[in-house]
Amino acid sequence: MIRAILLIFCLFASPIWAAATEVSWDNLANIKTHGLGSETTDDFLPALRALNGKPVTIRGWITPINLGDGTSVTSFLLTGTPGTCPFCFGFGPENFVLISAMEPVPVDVTTELLLAGRFEITPKDPTGFFYRLREARVIGHP
Repeated sequence: MIRAILLIFCLFASPIWAAATEVSWDNLANIKTHGLGSETTDDFLPALRALNGKPVTIRGWITPINLGDGTSVTSFLLTGTPGTCPFCFGFGPENFVLISAMEPVPVDVTTELLLAGRFEITPKDPTGFFYRLREARVIGHP
């Protein structure tokens, strides 16, 4: 009986991100853009499109875009390489995820973060970025 109660507790106590798929930066960067005249379309991997609107985790480094109080942010860019890396090149919209955090995140550009949230593909977003992570929260520092 105690085992059954413990099992039920563990099932319901597990955070939703525990079963979330981790998004890889290789998959984010692997898009094809097709142009016809002045119109372009972006073709995302089927595995990535399947995650649209779903809970995911992603690792990366914070790139602040607006320092609210100077030490933490709720909206920022996440990249697959540290912003302090002088040898990291090739940054287009596919190399960033626009993050909307549920709580302020301390700004430390030298520490890798593990985030969980709801992933969105937004190829026609007015910001120019292809990806968003909404309702994001820091769940670790790998």
